[in-house]
Amino acid sequence: MQNFKRLLKFLRPYTSQIILASICTTLTAAATLAIAPLAGFAFQAIGEKNLSLLNLSAGGIIGIYFVKGIFTYGQDYLSFYVSNMIIIDIRVKLFELLENISLDFYGKWHSGELISRVMNDTVVLQNTFLISLASVLPQTILLIGLLVYIFWLNWKLSLLTLISLPLIIQVIRLFGEEIRHFSERSQQKTADITSQLQEMITQIRVVKSFTAEEPELNKFKDENKKSFYETMKTGQFLSTQNPIIAFLQAGAAVGIVWYGGMEIINGNLTLPQLISFATALGIMTDPGSTLSKSFGVFQQGLSSAKRIFEILDARSTVVEDKNAVPIPTIVGKIDFQNVSFAYEKEAVIQNINLSVNPGETIALVGRTGAGKSTLVNLLPRFYDPNSGKILIDGMDIKGLKIKSLREQIALVPQEIALFRGTIKENIAYGKPTANFDEIENAAKLANADKFINALPEKYETKVGERGANLSGGERQRIAIARAILKDPRILILDEATSALDAETEMLIRDALDKLIKGRTAFIIAHRLYTVEKADKVIVMDNGKIVESGTHKELLAKGGLYKYLHEIQLQNKA
Repeated sequence: MQNFKRLLKFLRPYTSQIILASICTTLTAAATLAIAPLAGFAFQAIGEKNLSLLNLSAGGIIGIYFVKGIFTYGQDYLSFYVSNMIIIDIRVKLFELLENISLDFYGKWHSGELISRVMNDTVVLQNTFLISLASVLPQTILLIGLLVYIFWLNWKLSLLTLISLPLIIQVIRLFGEEIRHFSERSQQKTADITSQLQEMITQIRVVKSFTAEEPELNKFKDENKKSFYETMKTGQFLSTQNPIIAFLQAGAAVGIVWYGGMEIINGNLTLPQLISFATALGIMTDPGSTLSKSFGVFQQGLSSAKRIFEILDARSTVVEDKNAVPIPTIVGKIDFQNVSFAYEKEAVIQNINLSVNPGETIALVGRTGAGKSTLVNLLPRFYDPNSGKILIDGMDIKGLKIKSLREQIALVPQEIALFRGTIKENIAYGKPTANFDEIENAAKLANADKFINALPEKYETKVGERGANLSGGERQRIAIARAILKDPRILILDEATSALDAETEMLIRDALDKLIKGRTAFIIAHRLYTVEKADKVIVMDNGKIVESGTHKELLAKGGLYKYLHEIQLQNKA
């Protein structure tokens, strides 16, 4: 019941549409129930053998069904509109939460589960709203009225209504073709939404690093609007189909009543038989069955609501202080003071003390799981340490606006995955206002310009999902160009030269040398020969700093660094 009350809050922005839909619903029910008195006039005309009154009554019934069709269309269309808009609102709220919540949330949830809840459960919820608005209320009203007349039903005569079945089937077939056409387009738009959502989730570190939450949210809203328009076309056909079919049913039934009346006047049919048939008209919509089905849908909706609210109720562990201030342009001095961090209860880094001067290049090395990536992930506040402080130019990063902090940090992650769109758009991801000359210059500095211009559409080339139609080295160079264009003061290179052939690695190392110059940089690498030029090498093991110094100093020291270096030389040989 609590989830039901929470769902009702999403109805508030559409109060006027709901009121209008309720008016249409009431008028639809009233028009339906008005058929009985008109049928009485028809039977009276038959009894009196008054052909003029019979014709007038038959025309009145046809007119009532025509008016009912108009109100039914309004009721169904408005219900479709409200249910779709509510689901868009819920999806946008879910998307906004998922791109702004701290990264530890993603360690607890599988991306496929999140996508399922955002897309599939909202569809179930949409059906619940639609059934509730479009079916439950009018069918309940009708059921109350029909209970008064239902005992008069003669089931044998109701078979006469089957004469309209072939025409109705043909109408359903014609509408079905159009509805299927629009549904396919709507489903494709839904697939586009799912694709963007999956990208945002799998690329959340890049989105946060480039402070692209707002552009991503705007793109998500735009995709939802496109989907909404396609879905409303489907809804328009569905809303038109129902009253037309009802009108055809009524026309056929009224035709039979009129013909039966003529037969009674001519002495070929009895009045009780015709009355029994007229009563059968009241059960054509079968409200009892509809309400029964609606109950099952409603229960499914509440189940989906529970799953959705489990996501909406999640809270970020990284919270911006209400008194946070924007960070000015930084010099790049960084201090880790007694920093410790644990995932749940598992300690990852312990009592880290590290000072980095502006413009220094720091290499972080160590065995897998030593805590290297976790340490640098604390810098842009992807996570917050459990204890200790991180200072930039003497300012505690917890007192800074998160967006302004991340705007001065660029990340080149280990697993490069690009976004849908062109190469040009991917390079400009962190600086959407960049002109082509700036984009091209960044690509040249990243040694990516040559292979880009060799492509048929050059910078306008579509990269495919996650950059699937580019090689690993090409994706990495685009990611480096993206970081160059952002022009950050702090760089984080997480295995940025891993898994490359010798020629590609040479090109990337040359690009990185240009990028790193004059900036504070952290390089994470297992391949130790890539960090020989670093100003300082930090060796980590089991979440602690166990050695520090230059490449030569650490080799001479004969500790863990030398051991790892010798192992790699042996493997290389």
